[in-house]
Amino acid sequence: MGKIKDQAMDYFVRIPDGHKNAIQRPWNRVVDRCLRKMIEKANNNGDCIINVRNGIYRPIPGDPVDEKELDEYLAKELHRARAIQLKRLCMKKTFEGWRYGAAYANHFREARQSERLHSSLPGKPTSGSEHEGEERKQGIG
Repeated sequence: MGKIKDQAMDYFVRIPDGHKNAIQRPWNRVVDRCLRKMIEKANNNGDCIINVRNGIYRPIPGDPVDEKELDEYLAKELHRARAIQLKRLCMKKTFEGWRYGAAYANHFREARQSERLHSSLPGKPTSGSEHEGEERKQGIG
């Protein structure tokens, strides 16, 4: 293990039970980031470690302060998850709009080019067949 990971592990093994014994986060941002990754992995594998105003600790069931802080922590996590989902949805819709806009712009550009091509041909109507052009002149169509 590297020095940073060792320092983060020193913090991790000292994470206590209960808010009264909470430890503070490391001052070193790199160590802190490594510790947070360790906590995330532990929380995804059956642990329950929270990082709240008093510090980092494992909440104790039945302790009203710990339970309140766990509820607040979980509410914040849910808010973050929903915010990420909303951002993802907005980005996807924006991109799809760009894709649709690009497809429409490409269709429009091709239609204009086709129209210019037809109008540049001698004696050809710009749209429809020659027969339709005659019908329009006579007021039939």
